[in-house]
Amino acid sequence: MPVMPPVPFAPARPSSRRLRAPLGTALGATVLAVAAATAAAPAAHADTVTASTAPPLRYVSYNLCGNACPDSAGYDNAKRIDTVAAQASAGTWGADEFFLQEVCRPQYDALMNRLSPLGFHGLYAATLSGRSDVCGGADYGVAVLVKGAVTDSKVLDLTVGGESEPVKVPCVRTYTQNRANWACSVHLYWNGATLNQQEAAELAAQAKAWHDAGTPVVLGGDFNTTSRTASSSLFYDGASHDGGTGIFTEADQTDTDHYDTTVCAPTAPACRSGEPTFGTRKIDYVYLSTGDFRGAKEDALPQDAVVSDHDMVRGAAYWADCGPVSGGAVYRRDSSGVLYRYAGRPGGVGGACKAGYGWNDMRLVARDGRDLTAVDTSGALWRYPADPADGSFSGSTRVAEGGGWGATDQLLAPGDFDGDGRADLIGRDTSGDLWLHPGNGSGGYGTPVRIGTGWQVYGRMLAPGDFTGDGRPDLIGRDAAGDLWLYAGDGHGGYAARTRIGNGWQTYTALAAPGDLDGDGRPDLVGRDASGGLWFYAGDGKGGYAARTQIGYSYPDGELMF
Repeated sequence: MPVMPPVPFAPARPSSRRLRAPLGTALGATVLAVAAATAAAPAAHADTVTASTAPPLRYVSYNLCGNACPDSAGYDNAKRIDTVAAQASAGTWGADEFFLQEVCRPQYDALMNRLSPLGFHGLYAATLSGRSDVCGGADYGVAVLVKGAVTDSKVLDLTVGGESEPVKVPCVRTYTQNRANWACSVHLYWNGATLNQQEAAELAAQAKAWHDAGTPVVLGGDFNTTSRTASSSLFYDGASHDGGTGIFTEADQTDTDHYDTTVCAPTAPACRSGEPTFGTRKIDYVYLSTGDFRGAKEDALPQDAVVSDHDMVRGAAYWADCGPVSGGAVYRRDSSGVLYRYAGRPGGVGGACKAGYGWNDMRLVARDGRDLTAVDTSGALWRYPADPADGSFSGSTRVAEGGGWGATDQLLAPGDFDGDGRADLIGRDTSGDLWLHPGNGSGGYGTPVRIGTGWQVYGRMLAPGDFTGDGRPDLIGRDAAGDLWLYAGDGHGGYAARTRIGNGWQTYTALAAPGDLDGDGRPDLVGRDASGGLWFYAGDGKGGYAARTQIGYSYPDGELMF
């Protein structure tokens, strides 16, 4: 396909300007009526990205029309705040980062009051202040809000000279799902191609500098230009986009429902086009630095005519290294019920990958091969198949395996414990009895068989796999004195007499059997101490292990780990 030259800059229609006249006239009422009719019958969105199906990194970009869309013109400021704040809910979207433009300072303050208790921090950049015709005299500008601590911040002043108001971009360096990244909320100039392009060049250069220094970058906002202009070419990376000279992938670039077929073949892997976000044009974007993310998706929601004259844009992606896991891994559930996976690698574990949310209802969890098996607070057993795309676990694909597990206080997934070629479960009840639940080969379990008594002496039990190297899965228990005991499985649903393989393990507030974490073919052990340190014990394949090595910090005490 020939490379198409960028089309001329298309300035935003007047109602997309940063500072706009309120729609209080008869013309304004007509505009609102048309918008309301459009909202009542939205176009089909075949590419809708839902909270249950989207990749785990979640972004929202929204031009709030904060100044020119007052309540007096038929807008609803309270709904505006509710609409944005709702996107932080896991059931709605579970946003990690918000990029907001045309925001009055009182609106930003109201959002921070709602989102701060959820762990959000923000940065506001005022572009106008003290004007009675703008936000009632309050500050007016741009904001970025992120879920996680802010380790650095910078307000980029991109004003070239000649703009009717300053062009500022608030940026924060934060840890999104435990990975560092720069996040910037963007609103480039709306009334001149040359100024817009000059601002874009400065922003693209700063983003590249951050990226070249090793930090991923996310840009979200109203760029006030369509996707095939010279300004946009400064952001799209040249490796996969015709005419691009930047470092970014745009979250909507693979949306075949909205390909510009005059320049892209319907089967092209990417296209500089995308779903309209303002009338019939796409001018709002979520850009992700190429190489740091994968599987990006985006959806523009139907316009809510009482909130803004722009569509809300919701983007999502995976961290590039958060793919399916075939080897060992450590899992932790944080205080908000989010599940994270740390894949094993030589010398430790990789970065955190979000693997699910809503796990506070799960009382017990066991890793069952690549899948997870869990008992909820009602005593029901659930099997969670791993998503083949990223190894995550979703309530939309989980399988109910029956009830009656309320008396179980330890859950183990040892693999094929009875030697019939099918994976089994082991549960300990509150009386200390150990029960084998033989797998039926179809994901379910047969009649349980009691295989032991007196196991209440162990505060923590593990199913490490074949820890002794004899080809049969084994069990491990830690007693109140901190001694570690190995029970070698006999391959027929039983086990040999216990052998003490360690002491001093009471120092750990959590233990995990992560499988083969270091890739040497032998199962390992992991412990978390009270200060949040993560310690690795390399299994020797003979029922023992090497001296411990610290492989992590800041794993909060009290969280579930397995």
